[in-house]
Amino acid sequence: MKTRFIFILSAILLVLTSAGCDRGGTTRQERRLINKGNELYKSKKYQEAAKAYEEALQVNANSDEARYNLGLAQIRQVSNPADTTAATKAMGEKARANFTAVSARAKEKPGLAAKANYNMGNMEFNAKQYDKAIGYYKQSLRIDADDDRTRMNLRIAQLNLKKDQNKDNQDQNKNQDQDKKDQNKDQNKDQQNQPQQQDQQNQQQKQQKEMSQQAASQILQAIDNKESATRARVNKARKGEKSAAAGRNNRRW
Repeated sequence: MKTRFIFILSAILLVLTSAGCDRGGTTRQERRLINKGNELYKSKKYQEAAKAYEEALQVNANSDEARYNLGLAQIRQVSNPADTTAATKAMGEKARANFTAVSARAKEKPGLAAKANYNMGNMEFNAKQYDKAIGYYKQSLRIDADDDRTRMNLRIAQLNLKKDQNKDNQDQNKNQDQDKKDQNKDQNKDQQNQPQQQDQQNQQQKQQKEMSQQAASQILQAIDNKESATRARVNKARKGEKSAAAGRNNRRW
């Protein structure tokens, strides 16, 4: 299912005030400001509408209707839900704060509280925070179980969350397969290098053996040369002794 923004389902039901519906009652000035904001909102003048609702809250800080409508006007000033600039994030947080305040009035104003949770769910949905969106939609349905739009958005959020989870699992499996391939590749490379390393070791051992044999031959040859020189000196000395003895014998005769 293709992910989509769902502000078109944001429960844009501008609440009209009636006397005595707010904590502490309403005033003519408060109602006039809220109605002014509603007309501006319908004309898509969201910034001016927000200002009118803020003025209504200055008159009556407990006006749940003014606060809820202010949250709607603030959402509408976010032209791109994917925008993460500081100004956009700040406007979104203001809207969230107003909806949160209204959602806390579920006992006194269940209708408004359900819509406030619904809109916060839409905000999280558009930010692709599907798990959080599901939580808000469920809370809205706990208050108003007959809201088909909330139930539909809950289903869409659940499908998108499942899709993301499946994608994460696929990416994880892909990474594991790649790691396994890399590991097998390294093992095969090591195995290919082992015969070469063995050949090098055999060659080194052969060279060491040849050097040892050559050194032994040189030592033996040196010993033979030394013994030959010794024998030559001994023979020469013996010959000298024989010549001297012969000379002495000749003189006696």
